Amino acid sequence: MPQSIEIIAHRGFSAVAPENTLASLEAAVEAGADAVEFDLHTAACGTPVLFHDAMLSRTTNGVGPLRRRTLEQLKALDAGKWFSKAFEGERIPSFAEALEHLRGRIGRVYAEVKGFRELEDLDRMVRIARGCGMLETVTFISMNWTSLDRMRGQAPDLTIGYIVDEAGKTTEALQRAAGDPRSLVDLRADLLGDPDIARRAATAGIDLAVWTVDDTDQATRVLEAGVRRITTNQVAELVAWQRGR
Repeated sequence: MPQSIEIIAHRGFSAVAPENTLASLEAAVEAGADAVEFDLHTAACGTPVLFHDAMLSRTTNGVGPLRRRTLEQLKALDAGKWFSKAFEGERIPSFAEALEHLRGRIGRVYAEVKGFRELEDLDRMVRIARGCGMLETVTFISMNWTSLDRMRGQAPDLTIGYIVDEAGKTTEALQRAAGDPRSLVDLRADLLGDPDIARRAATAGIDLAVWTVDDTDQATRVLEAGVRRITTNQVAELVAWQRGR
């Protein structure tokens, strides 16, 4: 029986709500996403929080590096008004808050490790997922593959994903994932223009995911290439496409 298509909400349902907020996660759940993806940085106090950039200014009313603010200081910032006045007062959630919000409501969480201060911050992320009872639900993904090695050392059964943003990294990612049933390779979608990548992954039994696919024509091409984990900003559109197949 073929594996089902998994629609992954990119930074939550970021087309309709401010990215990496509880509002965007809630919107993804309500739209019928199978999974959500969000980004993690570490605050000055060591708390992992949902945020994409190293600097605060694009998506909050703060300035400067996120890593220099404590969680309490970050909570004082507005993380929604930049997107729409309707989301004024939306806050930066901690990783633990996000997992508590999603627990029992979503099939999978892809937590992308973007920034950390020290290796112990990675250990803390794993402990938080375990403490929320979601270690089996969370897949930690990153462009920093060394960080994934560290996290796997904290939890041998942890599922991890090697993000590939350029063609030259593909071979090493596939080599790392080969023979490891609890790993996947997460590709920039246009890299599937090389059909050999999907063929090599299938031969080695490696799961592939792709980002970011925002129209149904591209989603169809991705599916025809054998990739069934699809990350999108346009969650409702791709959920409707998924249900129509």
